[in-house]
Amino acid sequence: MNSRVVSLDHQLFRGTSKYRPFNFAKALLHRCDQRAVKNSILALRRGPIRYRRDAMIACEGDPTEYVFLVVSGVVRSCRTYQDGGRHIVAFHFPGELFGWSGDLIHSLSVEAATDTLVLFLKRSILLATAIQDCRIAGYLLASTRNELQRVQEHSLLLTRPAHCRVATFLIDLSMRLGNPKHLYLPMSHRDIADHLGLTIETLSRTITKLVKSGSIARASRRTLVLLNSRSKTLRSVEAQSNFA
Repeated sequence: MNSRVVSLDHQLFRGTSKYRPFNFAKALLHRCDQRAVKNSILALRRGPIRYRRDAMIACEGDPTEYVFLVVSGVVRSCRTYQDGGRHIVAFHFPGELFGWSGDLIHSLSVEAATDTLVLFLKRSILLATAIQDCRIAGYLLASTRNELQRVQEHSLLLTRPAHCRVATFLIDLSMRLGNPKHLYLPMSHRDIADHLGLTIETLSRTITKLVKSGSIARASRRTLVLLNSRSKTLRSVEAQSNFA
C-alpha cells in the first residue's frame, strides 16, 4: 500500500478516535446552579414511564411533541428498512437528554435497548421556558450539540475497519458509563453490530481478536476489561489496521 495513503489514513483515524466526550452543559453553565436548571426542566416532565427491552417509545413519523430524558437503562435511536435491515444511529444513557431538533416528526424510531425509565418533556413548554430562562436555553443547546457531535463521530467511524469501529465504540462506551477499565455491555451484541454496521458474526470475531491482541479481556459474557490505557489500546488497534 502506498505509504502516503497509509499516513493519511492514520491521520483520519486519529482525528476520529481521539474524540473525547465534552460536557457542554457544564461548560455553558459553569457559573449557574446546574441543579436548579435541571430541576426547572424536570418540572415540565411527564412520567417517568417504564419500558421493557425492545419496546417502542416513539415511532418514525410520529409528531415530535416531546423531548426525552433517560432515567435508567439504555435507549436506542434507529431506523428499520423494508428488507428487514436495521441501523442504530445512537445509544442514549441515564442522564442524557435527546430528541431536541427542529423537525416536526421523528426521523428515527426511539426504542428501549434494555429495560428503561424515560421522562417525557413537553417540547412546546420547554421552548417557552427556555425563551424566558437563558440557563435552560444554554442547557438545551449543549445537549443538542453533544448529540449532533456524537452522530458526526459515528458517521466517520463507519468508514473504518471493523476492529477500529469496535475498539473505539468500547472506549467511548466506557467513558460515557464512567468506568474506564471494567465495561459492562448493557445492550445486546445484535444492537452493537447494527450500530457499527457489522454482522453479529464479525462483531464476535473482532472482539475475540482484541482479546487475543491483549487490548481487552473477558470477565463474563457481557463484561469486558480494558487492559491497556486508552492511548495504548488505540495505538494497538491502529497498528492492526495495516493488516486488515
